[in-house]
Amino acid sequence: MENTIFDGGQEMSAAYDYRVYDRVWQRVSPGVDPYAEQPSGVESTPPSAPPSAPAQPVPLPIQPPSGGDEALLPGAEKNPCCMGSEAQDSLEVLKGFLEEEMAGRRHCMALACCVRSPSAARLLRRAAAEKQAACRDLHGAYYLITGSRYASAVAAEHVQFDSLPEALRACYHQEACNGFNYRRAAGETMDLCLQKLFTRLGDQAYRRSEEIMSLLGRILC
Repeated sequence: MENTIFDGGQEMSAAYDYRVYDRVWQRVSPGVDPYAEQPSGVESTPPSAPPSAPAQPVPLPIQPPSGGDEALLPGAEKNPCCMGSEAQDSLEVLKGFLEEEMAGRRHCMALACCVRSPSAARLLRRAAAEKQAACRDLHGAYYLITGSRYASAVAAEHVQFDSLPEALRACYHQEACNGFNYRRAAGETMDLCLQKLFTRLGDQAYRRSEEIMSLLGRILC
C-alpha cells in the first residue's frame, strides 16, 4: 500500500516527499547524489590499523651456575694463581721480614730524634716512612695468603750509640742485609706476586744502604 502524507488537505505521495528532500539536499550539498551508495568524488578506504610496534625480545632470567660451575663464581677459587698455595712456603720468611721492617722503622725514628745532623735526620725519617709502607705491603700479602691479620709483639726501641758514624754503620748493614735477603727470597718463592713484592722491597733496601754510605762518607770526610 502506498504511503501518503497530508499537507493542507492535499494528499502527497512518498515519491513527492522525496523530491522535497532533494531540494533541501541541493541547497546543502549541490551536485552530490544523496541516494548514491557513496557520494561521488569520495573514495571509500577502510580504516588502517595503527602500525604495530616491533616485537621486543624477552630477556631470559639469569640462571646461577649449578653443580660444578660454582668454582667460576668470584672469590670461589680455593687456590688462586697469586698469593695462594705457592706462597704458603714463604710464609715464615714473610713474617720475618715484617718483624724486621717494624723493628727497623722504630730504630730509624728513634735515631732521627737523637742525631744533630739535619741531613742524617732527614735520611732516617725517610727510611722510617719507607719501612712503614713496606710493613703495610707485607701485612696485605700476609692477609691475602692466610685470610687473617698478622699480630706482632710491640717493642719499644732504646737506641744507644757511641757516635753518629757508628749508628749509620749499623743502619747500613741492616739495609744491605735486608736487600740481600729480599732478593734471595724472591728467587726461592714460586709465587709470582710475592716474588715481585720481595724484589721491589729488596731494591728499596739496597738504595737506602747506598744513601747511608754516601752520608757516612760526607760525615767522615
